[in-house]
Amino acid sequence: MMPRRLLALSVLLFVSFGMGFLRFGWAKVVDVKVGKEEGPIEIEAEELSYDRAQQTYYGHGSVVITRGDFNLQADHVLFRPETNELQAWGNVLMSEGEDVLECERLEVNVETRTGKVFRAKLFLKDNNYHIAAEEAEKLGENEYRIREGSFTTCDARKPPWRFTAQNLYVRVDGEGIVHRARFYLADIPVFYFPWASVPLRKERQTGFLMPQVGLSSKYGPEVKTGFYWVMTKEMDSTFYLDYLGDRGFKEGLEYRYALGRETDGEARVYFIDDRVFEGKRYAFFLQNRQELPYDFYLKGNVNYVSEWTYLRDFEDDLPEQSSIDARTVRQLRSVLFGGKNWDSFTLLAEGDFFRDMAVKSNDETVQLLPRVGFYGHPQSLWKTPIYADLTSSYTYFTNKDENRLGLHRWDLFPRFFYPTRFFDVLKFEPSLGFRETYYRSDDDRDKPLKKGRETLEATATLSTEFYRVYDGTAIRWLSDLFNVTRWMHTVEPTLEYRYRPRVDEDELPLFDDIDRQPFAHEITYGLTQRMIGKPQKEKIESGPYEYAMLRVYQSYSLGDPYVREGKKRDFSSVFGEMTWRFNPYLFVRWIAALDPYRMGLDEWNTLIRAKDRRNDALQIEYRYTKDQIQTINVHTRIKTVEPLYLYGGIRYNLQFHTRVENIVGAEYQAQCWALGFNLEDKNRSPDGLQRKEVRFQLYFNLLGLGGLGQKPKLMSF
Repeated sequence: MMPRRLLALSVLLFVSFGMGFLRFGWAKVVDVKVGKEEGPIEIEAEELSYDRAQQTYYGHGSVVITRGDFNLQADHVLFRPETNELQAWGNVLMSEGEDVLECERLEVNVETRTGKVFRAKLFLKDNNYHIAAEEAEKLGENEYRIREGSFTTCDARKPPWRFTAQNLYVRVDGEGIVHRARFYLADIPVFYFPWASVPLRKERQTGFLMPQVGLSSKYGPEVKTGFYWVMTKEMDSTFYLDYLGDRGFKEGLEYRYALGRETDGEARVYFIDDRVFEGKRYAFFLQNRQELPYDFYLKGNVNYVSEWTYLRDFEDDLPEQSSIDARTVRQLRSVLFGGKNWDSFTLLAEGDFFRDMAVKSNDETVQLLPRVGFYGHPQSLWKTPIYADLTSSYTYFTNKDENRLGLHRWDLFPRFFYPTRFFDVLKFEPSLGFRETYYRSDDDRDKPLKKGRETLEATATLSTEFYRVYDGTAIRWLSDLFNVTRWMHTVEPTLEYRYRPRVDEDELPLFDDIDRQPFAHEITYGLTQRMIGKPQKEKIESGPYEYAMLRVYQSYSLGDPYVREGKKRDFSSVFGEMTWRFNPYLFVRWIAALDPYRMGLDEWNTLIRAKDRRNDALQIEYRYTKDQIQTINVHTRIKTVEPLYLYGGIRYNLQFHTRVENIVGAEYQAQCWALGFNLEDKNRSPDGLQRKEVRFQLYFNLLGLGGLGQKPKLMSF
């Protein structure tokens, strides 16, 4: 026996304790590995002794065993190096990092990594898991048996919800057998499972998805269900069966694959025998990425719907589009493209197929099959001060009209420029480009087209930059908020001259901007200001970041005047752009065009997104183009009392004085659960093809487990 002291023992201690638990038809298995570092163990106790006959170490009174961030505390500890048996009893507290195990007694074999704990409570910080068991035993490397266990992610002593099980047998990457499992809300049992077999895998798991329920004035009651199937490590799929009230049942299939780093993609198929539409309707969407030998690549994006009204009724099916945006889609574009990137050149070939959603027949729609481009990036010519770049393309335009279009177009545009400086202050860059465009129609036409166009474009740009660097203390409140050590304010005036001669284009076809190169003889002057900061992350300065930018510019015609609203003007509109990127608190994007003659706006587009540290948020989007569009969208989220959020939004068409859509809702966010609802009201579309719809949805979520229903985007913007 010896007094309280530290004793270093060269013993490797490795204890593993894990537990899997039911979570709405699927489960997670967590391994907590303790003391996996090599090195000596430090034991501290009021009394330490060694029994040579039993080859046993004893520790009594405030025993503390440590190695690295592993810590074990107990009233009593027994350790037998010969058999690798470790026992601890009396107020046992074991921790590694922020994970903590409390129990009355612990028995472990540090060699086989098996053992038992009695009346144990386990807290896993990463997922906020609270696990309790009357007795938990590790039978082997991946085998566990738990008796009288419970699980929750709630921190309260009396958790708002929890799972319990009388017996649970777990095999990691296998299955869990549960006997007499119950789900409690507070102390009220809600669900009971006499017996269940639960798949327990650390990877993706096959199983049913939680349903989504709602009520729509368009569909009636909605119930959306899904089954997730892990086919292989590289592939999975989801099967959907949705009940849409009056419309009937809608089926869906999503298939995803990732065949290594070279290939990945997704395919979606939807079908409904629509009782309201009185016909079969379907949609197909495909996205694919394929890396080919010699650094070539191939990508595809295919979008197809059975008829033009499909997206008006099922707008959520369209990939990467919000439901409200899908209503205004006028074309669906499918594209297959591929190519290769070099250091100085790029090859890109693509085929584009457009589906015009505004007409019933797509025969007259012009398709680009194919379009091939070859581009040379700016580079020095034979190591001289002269630089050059290249834009070239070939396009074949066609359609299915009875007077079938078949037109070839070649376009070649090399450009040469000479960047230099005057007095090391003024930047001067003259450039000269030559453009050759040639058209030829298919020879089987009555009047084949064979025409070309030659033009040139000359520019000269003069610019400079003034800047000043400020210490972070100059704007302390802003510097502290974003942890910026230094600021730099730059002012960049620019003057540009551009000339393009007049050419005859009256007999040339018109498909895009390449086909029209109008006469230009103008100067453009502008001013750009930037606010650049150098933020510090973990006391290490990162690279410069542009927090704010403002650009204003205007053109003056030295040749033909600009024509606006039938009037000839020498000055163009004044254009402005502004961006603030003070994320996550403030983001602003602004684009505007001002007519200097009538002092009125031609364009004004603004997006303002503001947040605070409580996660309150406000987003305002205003879009205006003279005589074309004028809309405003407002969304907000407000945290009222501590756990309650109120949110809402409205989309309004100011041009037609009609409300497009509004949504209101509330969400109660407790520490380990959330409950919310939303009411979405979509108005009738101006063309009358989209009728009014009101939709109600209720959803809830249990922290760490998932939930029922879908949280609206207003709670995450």
